[in-house]
Amino acid sequence: MVFRYLRRFNDLSIRYKLLISYLLLIVVPLCLFLMANTFTASRDTLKQASYSARQILNQTKSYLEFKTTSTCNLLNYIALNDTVQEVLERDEKAYINSIGLWAVDAGKLTKVFYKAISNTDTSNVHLYMKHGLATIFENEDFMNLNKSENEKWFIELSQSNEMIKWFTRRYFVSDKEINYLYAVRNISNPQNIYDTIGVVKLDLPESVFITMLNQAIYTKSTTAILINGTDEVVCSSSTNHYKLKEIRDISLQMATDDYSDEVWKTLTLNHAKLLVGAQNINVSGWKLLLVIPYSDILGLSVKTRRSMILIFVAITLFTAPLAFLVAATATSRIKALIVQMRKVETGDLDAQVSPVNNDEIGELAKSFNYMLTQIQALLDEEYVLGKNVKNLELKALQAQINPHFLYNTLDLINWMSVRSNSPEISRVVEALSKFYKLSLSKGEDTVTIKNELEHVQTYVEIQNMRFENKIALVIDVPEELQEYMILKLVLQPIVENSIIHGILEKEGETGTIKISGALTDEVIRLYVEDDGVGMPEETALQLLTIITSHESHGYGVKNINDRIKLYYGREYGLSYQSALGKGTILTITVPAVKKL
Repeated sequence: MVFRYLRRFNDLSIRYKLLISYLLLIVVPLCLFLMANTFTASRDTLKQASYSARQILNQTKSYLEFKTTSTCNLLNYIALNDTVQEVLERDEKAYINSIGLWAVDAGKLTKVFYKAISNTDTSNVHLYMKHGLATIFENEDFMNLNKSENEKWFIELSQSNEMIKWFTRRYFVSDKEINYLYAVRNISNPQNIYDTIGVVKLDLPESVFITMLNQAIYTKSTTAILINGTDEVVCSSSTNHYKLKEIRDISLQMATDDYSDEVWKTLTLNHAKLLVGAQNINVSGWKLLLVIPYSDILGLSVKTRRSMILIFVAITLFTAPLAFLVAATATSRIKALIVQMRKVETGDLDAQVSPVNNDEIGELAKSFNYMLTQIQALLDEEYVLGKNVKNLELKALQAQINPHFLYNTLDLINWMSVRSNSPEISRVVEALSKFYKLSLSKGEDTVTIKNELEHVQTYVEIQNMRFENKIALVIDVPEELQEYMILKLVLQPIVENSIIHGILEKEGETGTIKISGALTDEVIRLYVEDDGVGMPEETALQLLTIITSHESHGYGVKNINDRIKLYYGREYGLSYQSALGKGTILTITVPAVKKL
């Protein structure tokens, strides 16, 4: 994927490459700055949020402790009031004998209660009596404690070592729409502290505590929760987003031996990261939890981040046209150079570019002008090069009229004619005539591979008449491949080398020459393989690089190699594979060109 986009980028014009590069130089540093700024802002926001959360937690704790302490003081005031003590110790028989006394004592208690709660948030005062007037007659304020001894709240109060205990609304049945929290105090007999003679209960509206908890809302999803020693929710802020099970899980993770000092932890709940603070509320047995989602804390830096993004976008929108203008200016001279190059493509070698500056583009223009001068010089030399090629062709033709070969053949004809009037004389003459006819090939530079193979067959046929059929020629070139074109006089000199320097140097002077071919990826490869004496690898390499003057070598394989490279290109030519005693394989590589 990356390489594909990189390839597309490489194919773009220089103007757009420069534009993209300029934009990257602008955008990348800005992105890095934005990332660094965001990281720094997030870190600073987290520090500030943590500090503020600690202040809020301590402040909320102070409010709650003030409220609970005031409530406890109020309970103590009522429980230790002389009038209350006197009424609780009075025997109920006194009320049986004097109904008026009941009314008097009830009035005294009501006066004490009203005075106690007149300037507080406490809604109601309830006095439970083990003896006294409530055992004769109960009302909403005075109740018989004996009837509540089996209730859960009284059992927990009795079993507790604490004088004052707080209860939630589930402990008391109320037909009122207002939810209350209840503060309950045990009243002991002055003569025996283990003897409970009464209980005073204060009803405090939950809304009072919820208001205090709401003041701790630092972010939109912050939750303040009051829980008791059994992890029961006493009350929570209006923004409570957590279920009871989740609250217990938070409390369990926040568990510590000492809450005298605040405790802060980072927790994970439902894959969400939370900052949680906890602190005990004295005299109540409650624990205050302040739960702040990290997403809210990080959201505080969104405004700053948005401002930075707007600045980033504004800078990008301003610099993009400027970058395009700079890129266009830088490439205008390159485009002018391209226009002149296209003129050269049409054959106009008079195109010139005036270098305006001495920068890289100016140097490129100078090089272009120099290149045109060199091309013109090369064109002037082309004629000379053509003459050299023709000379090589002429040498090839001259090589075929090898004096030794011609004299030997004529001598053979003469000997055969003297010996007898045999038809073989006609066969030799016809073969020789065909050989030179194929060699000339009407003056054409290229012939079909089929023509070259016929030329080789004629040559081997003549040589077999001379060497008594000691040379076997095997041709394994596909018919369809034989219709392709090749430079003439390529195969015959190679086969001649295979016979003279390969097979005839063997002890028995007999052998086989095999010619095969293949077409692969628009390239033709012809293989000439013999089972002659072979040669060392370094000798095979020298045949393609060193010109031999020995007549028996003809005009040599180097000449053939040079002709192929001059005609087709340097990627084509000959290559050897040979080893002493294992024969030789010569490969001819030419492009696949069909006959027109």
